[in-house]
Amino acid sequence: MSLLDIAANTLDNFDPKNDSVNAGSTGLPDGDYLTAVESIEHRSFDSGWDCLQIVFTVLDGDHAGEKEYDRISFATKSKAGKAIPDFILSRSIKFVIKLGSLLGVEMKPEYFASENETDTHEMLANVLAPEKGKSVILHVKHRPNKKDPDNPYVEYDLDATEQPETADITDADLPGDLGGAPIPTDADAPAEPTDEAPF
Repeated sequence: MSLLDIAANTLDNFDPKNDSVNAGSTGLPDGDYLTAVESIEHRSFDSGWDCLQIVFTVLDGDHAGEKEYDRISFATKSKAGKAIPDFILSRSIKFVIKLGSLLGVEMKPEYFASENETDTHEMLANVLAPEKGKSVILHVKHRPNKKDPDNPYVEYDLDATEQPETADITDADLPGDLGGAPIPTDADAPAEPTDEAPF
């Protein structure tokens, strides 16, 4: 999408007199996207919050090249010290297990057995990151956030897709005869500089 297209779409959906600049900045709209898993890493923020961050890049369609950032926390308590509900943690675990399965990683319960969320995020990043670059279908769905209407909740799901074929290239497939290139000798080296003036 060109800058002109983005500007036209923004002007159609933005009331500068009444809407917040941050309203609607929720990433990809609802839909199904063919994506590449661009990166999987443990991220820490200045606030002290950390997570497993997965970045998906859309491969085709109107949103080609756009990125979606899914940040998953396995903290068992909120900043206020309240227990995170089991269903939220279970949903996050299911998402990571499904992602691992789609990437060809055998997921094990012990990947979630660290003493704290930071170690869990690091463990999962180490297990999953080597498989980045593979493709998945990312399903994006928004639902209202009554407490903060400008920031709706985003739900993700995944499905398998065919992986792009990788080229199997040998030296014989490369242009020219690289194997027969001459090896430089001492005689081919440039002359050593001297202290004498050239004139």
